[in-house]
Amino acid sequence: MTRTRRAAAFLGAVALLSAVATAPAAGQSLFDRLRQAASVARTLLPISTEKEIEIGRGIAATIAGRFPVSTDAGLTRYVNLVGLTVASQAPRGDITYRFAVLETPIVNAYAAPGGYIFITKGSLDLIRSEAELAGVLAHEVGHVNRRHVIEQIRKSDTMREVKNTLDLQGFVLDRVVGTGANALFTGLSRGDEMEADSLGLEYASSAGYDPGGLAAFIGRLDQHAGEGPVSEFFATHPKPNERVDRLNSIARREGLPGGVMLADRYRATVGH
Repeated sequence: MTRTRRAAAFLGAVALLSAVATAPAAGQSLFDRLRQAASVARTLLPISTEKEIEIGRGIAATIAGRFPVSTDAGLTRYVNLVGLTVASQAPRGDITYRFAVLETPIVNAYAAPGGYIFITKGSLDLIRSEAELAGVLAHEVGHVNRRHVIEQIRKSDTMREVKNTLDLQGFVLDRVVGTGANALFTGLSRGDEMEADSLGLEYASSAGYDPGGLAAFIGRLDQHAGEGPVSEFFATHPKPNERVDRLNSIARREGLPGGVMLADRYRATVGH
């Protein structure tokens, strides 16, 4: 099946402006610089939920065109049940969360705007419990809820000439979708990843899963450093040991209660 057909099949199935360090003009006062920054911030075009979903659908099609989407109905149902469980802890009533498995040995997960979330078969092969799966999916839900990709799009060069959301169609929409997909494939900011880690920890724990699930998975990835399937993950995420330390620190500080791991159920469903 071609990439285009795979993408079509998937679609049928389913704040402050970050400052760029620049030298202030000679003699420019602090007030002038702040006023200029505020003016630039106001030029960031708001993107409605309706457009967010449309952009996300296009990005999801791009992802599904790059990797085949699993047709294993049982596996897809299981991933959706776990994903919807953690998403229910901080739901966005304006979107529908959808989860799918990508048939690739690459270890990664992707969160497209509007609630389209993917996890690779390579990731599932390294995960050892339902709590770990919940932690990974909760992290991706955090990206969606904080609209991380949408915010990157809003600040991109692509949006500079867009004056109205009505312009987000046709060729312009295609460019915006490409910008968002590129952000996912090359990696979000360190700040975005850290925020999604914190939110994922909160969502998974609130859903009754062991809060150490995400840290356990990330720590295991560190043991596979240098291996081909995990190279993309290392290139697009902060260092695993730093993330594990931070996650464990947050769990201790917040006094998050222990929860279920469900390793047996995971093995019985996923097959290892």
